[in-house]
Amino acid sequence: MNISSKFSSWLCLIALMLSGHALANDRLFFALTNNGQTQHWTLSEMIDKADMNIITKTPWTEGLVTFRGVSSRHLLALVDKPKADIKVTALNDYWAVIPYEDIVKYNPIFAVMQNEQVMSIRNKGPVWVIYPLSQHNELNNEVLHSRMVWQVASIELQP
Repeated sequence: MNISSKFSSWLCLIALMLSGHALANDRLFFALTNNGQTQHWTLSEMIDKADMNIITKTPWTEGLVTFRGVSSRHLLALVDKPKADIKVTALNDYWAVIPYEDIVKYNPIFAVMQNEQVMSIRNKGPVWVIYPLSQHNELNNEVLHSRMVWQVASIELQP
């Protein structure tokens, strides 16, 4: 992550903490890097691009939860990248790589809404990687759970 992206992510975090809730939809963003070029997407853009719901249980929520967001396949199509692993970095610099094989088989989403509500940082937002855990029992393991990054600040498409 370059210094500008990291600085932007921290500004976003500070503003969210001061406001106590999500910022106006046109100001909240994360960085998407593809072939060395970085784009900043607002929350409004993420909501507009959202193409998929996943209804699932997670180790961090109670009962079935409906998540809405941009599917990983749709994300790749939006940036004209037919095949890539996706490195996802959180506001606290934790990161994980979503392998292309997961994208093909499970199509995880970059969720911006939980039960029809925009997610705040307090609730693992503004963006949380969600896999369809309830539809695939084999996904309930620590390795896969480690890929479910929350408080996403940046996404980097890798060759």
